[in-house]
Amino acid sequence: MQDEKVILQGDSFLLLLSTLPVTANADSEVTIAVFDDHDKYVLASGPYGISWRLITLAAKSQNITLVPQESSWQGSVKRLKGKKVDLVFAAFKTEERAKWGYFSKPLMSTTSSIFTLPENPINHVSEIDLNVATIGVSANSSQETIAKELGFKNIYATVTRKQLFYMLRQRRLDYLFFAVGAVNYYCMFYEDPTDRDCLKRVGGNYGGKFIHTLSLKTKKSKAIMKKLNNGLVAIKDSQEVISYFKEFNYTDQDIENWKKSLSEDVN
Repeated sequence: MQDEKVILQGDSFLLLLSTLPVTANADSEVTIAVFDDHDKYVLASGPYGISWRLITLAAKSQNITLVPQESSWQGSVKRLKGKKVDLVFAAFKTEERAKWGYFSKPLMSTTSSIFTLPENPINHVSEIDLNVATIGVSANSSQETIAKELGFKNIYATVTRKQLFYMLRQRRLDYLFFAVGAVNYYCMFYEDPTDRDCLKRVGGNYGGKFIHTLSLKTKKSKAIMKKLNNGLVAIKDSQEVISYFKEFNYTDQDIENWKKSLSEDVN
């Protein structure tokens, strides 16, 4: 008996193709929690903006598409622990977080400072009456921890950063404790677009920590983080990376310092 032959034509052939597994280099999507007003932070803050560009480019080099989801810091961590997102962006590495999370290799370094209104005569932390002064921080942030260590007795912690800026302007708070990039964002978009220093810095900087991307300690997250870290190493000498640093007026030495930080064993 003659073998039967099936010839697929037109719509039948397309239907068959649609049922075949996709084996091409299609990007896998990874969800990542980012700051509220993420796009504005990318534009206003050098550390945040460059860090986002670096991790996005690293992901792209590994066929990963990052899908940002805006949230407060506290909300981001809650969603990560609830497995609603794969990653959290712009996290500092702490001993407590290292107990349950994996970190990407370092992105940009950033510092935190205490800020106040320009007319406030206080210039140094030693001049502040810590028993009376009120200071605003993001809830469960590194700045909240440092404010307690400095001895502030009246700490107002909230998940909404923007609310704290308004409270300072309304003189319901005396000080804010934020990463410098957060103040750049506020000044640029809610005060004077030409002035990123609309608030007065009190004393010096705190922290000097690198920004990382954070995940849970799961098998899936470990694989994602390994790819992102491989991607960061792969892109470190690219012209795109150099252009990111130059956009925010960073120096060649800043670029070299970041490259050296990639040798850090973060996990």
